[in-house]
Amino acid sequence: MGFKEELDREKNALLTSKRPYETAAFIVFLVLFVQQFGILILRIVNFIKDSKGAATGWFSTNGLTTPAFFSRIVLLDSSKHTYVFIAIAALILWYFLIYLLVWNYCKKRNKAKWTWTLMIVFGPTILFMPPYIFYAIYVFRSYFFRFIKTVVEEYKEFDPKAFMKEEKAIVLQEDEEAEERARLRDNKQRDKELAKEEKAKEKEEKNDKKEDEIEK
Repeated sequence: MGFKEELDREKNALLTSKRPYETAAFIVFLVLFVQQFGILILRIVNFIKDSKGAATGWFSTNGLTTPAFFSRIVLLDSSKHTYVFIAIAALILWYFLIYLLVWNYCKKRNKAKWTWTLMIVFGPTILFMPPYIFYAIYVFRSYFFRFIKTVVEEYKEFDPKAFMKEEKAIVLQEDEEAEERARLRDNKQRDKELAKEEKAKEKEEKNDKKEDEIEK
């Protein structure tokens, strides 16, 4: 399938109402993507203008929604064109990997490609969460969804009355165990006191015998 056929197929898929969430994700992704590159192009133009002549221009990263690595590379020395070009090349590589490992991967497996691409690329901007969280959810989504399904099923099967009975049984068991420990402590203490009394009695008997012997 050629590029035109693929583009036409994707356009028809987005225009149909079979997957409305995919259409919505595509629109949001397009808006954020245009905004991101629009501000980036504006910053590049201003940087080139400020760098003309003898003046030193500084690349401003204010307002950019690019991944964090872009700003880190530029801020190594924001007055050097080299770091700006490296950052732009890294951003292009980033989007190529997103296409290869997310969009194309989901497309081949009939997954929600635009939704996952939106969440991984712009999720940190929308939900203020690190991108690796979304990537982890994306990679381990089957386990993640299984966990959610288990929680939902347990919630449906949850019976507050049965839970209260179980809690009551646990409390009663704890009370019984506490009483048993108290009884054992009392017995132990009583044994110690009896042993002490016996020792005192034996000592007294010995003293009495000594006194008798002295009198004799």
